[in-house]
Amino acid sequence: MNDLLGLSPAKALLLLLLCGLIGGLAGLLAILSCQYMLSFGGRDAKDKHGISVVESTRIGGVLIVIYLLLNLAFQTAALGVGALNETTFVLLMGALPFFLIGLYEDLYGVLSARFRFLFMLATAALLLVTVPMLSLQPVGVELIDSVFLSHPVVALIFAVVCLAFLPNAFNTADGANGLVSGVSLLTILALAQIAPNELQSFLYSAAFGCLLFLIYNLATGRFFLGDGGAYFLGALIGLCLIVVSNTTDISVWYLLALIFYPVGDLLVSMTRRLAAGKSPFTPDNAHLHNLIFTYLNGSRVRAMQANTLTGLIVATLFCAMPIMVYQMGGASGHAGAWFFVYAGMWMLYGALWFWLNRKLCLLPEP
Repeated sequence: MNDLLGLSPAKALLLLLLCGLIGGLAGLLAILSCQYMLSFGGRDAKDKHGISVVESTRIGGVLIVIYLLLNLAFQTAALGVGALNETTFVLLMGALPFFLIGLYEDLYGVLSARFRFLFMLATAALLLVTVPMLSLQPVGVELIDSVFLSHPVVALIFAVVCLAFLPNAFNTADGANGLVSGVSLLTILALAQIAPNELQSFLYSAAFGCLLFLIYNLATGRFFLGDGGAYFLGALIGLCLIVVSNTTDISVWYLLALIFYPVGDLLVSMTRRLAAGKSPFTPDNAHLHNLIFTYLNGSRVRAMQANTLTGLIVATLFCAMPIMVYQMGGASGHAGAWFFVYAGMWMLYGALWFWLNRKLCLLPEP
């Protein structure tokens, strides 16, 4: 794996020591698991995302999942911390099928996007039907509650579609170093601050897993989440959002603001493709992060640096920003105020996209 990631022996050892200090034995074992999984496949072509410029590996999700499993086992068995309880067990088991189908695609590349989405719809439906705690409750917004949550069947269909959509949104946005993992890390930390006590240790463990991945991702530029990692984080965060929404009085607009970029970017992309008479599953390089990268790369910034800057810019603008607003009390937790923050994020996204698109003249057609 070190050769594939372009690591010298000294740099590889330094990263191992750093991850050992942060993640302990669980972190080291998770990294070794990634090295073992590479024997089954998982190499990523250099032009996979329209941004990456070197061959890489797409099994970074293995690092996060293995670390999370080992860390939870250690907390439960050795420390007696209730990190693994009924609620967190449901969240973990609910997200794992999404990870497994994504990992299979990472290793073998034989599953169509349509098949994977149908699998996620079926998985989400089975999960939400069989686990009452995941039944989405009214969110306090009249339009959403009256249209989508007024009838149990309609509410179930709405929640199933959202839960299947979110992993795909995270996967589609996984196109720049630190983008999806950065958004996931920030979102999980934000949720840990407002979640019930029974979720907090679990969420911090997931955050450390994201941090370990980020170290390798940013240091090498060749270690990607892959479908497995993006699907897992999207599903896990989606399930956590349901629990937090059901058990706290936090504004739903704040929760939506945390995941604005992957959701908003995919909705815009699907709309753009459908307007052009194409399948909404058709990949393209017209995402906002693609445009930002191209702009930076054309400004005499080296490709690797432009890639990382793109991910950090997006994660900061569209995830760190609402968290800072919340921390400063700028919206005071009021649903109406957070609606305007969320609407402002749409305006920012649209302004950036149209300005960069016109500036670069990249898109004669979607």
